[in-house]
Amino acid sequence: MNKRQIFPQKDFIHCAEILRALAHPTRLMIVQALLKEKGCVRDLEKRLAKPQANISQHLAILRKEGIIGFVEQGKSRCYYLKEVKDIKKILSCVE
Repeated sequence: MNKRQIFPQKDFIHCAEILRALAHPTRLMIVQALLKEKGCVRDLEKRLAKPQANISQHLAILRKEGIIGFVEQGKSRCYYLKEVKDIKKILSCVE
């Protein structure tokens, strides 16, 4: 048996960190919504039918893990996915 790893361990660690951050239904919903288009908290609040405070908490977790970023538009922050390719791969496995 070949003991050589097909993928470097750092790839598995990175994937595990993303999975840990996505391991909540609301965060999965946010990521799914951001795959379609970027959105501000107010937009996500309407699209997901969740309270603003709840969405903001989940956005903070996703931002801390580097999954999402934001741009300031006036007083609002509009969020977008930073790792679209990786997120799509992971979500395709889940589906």
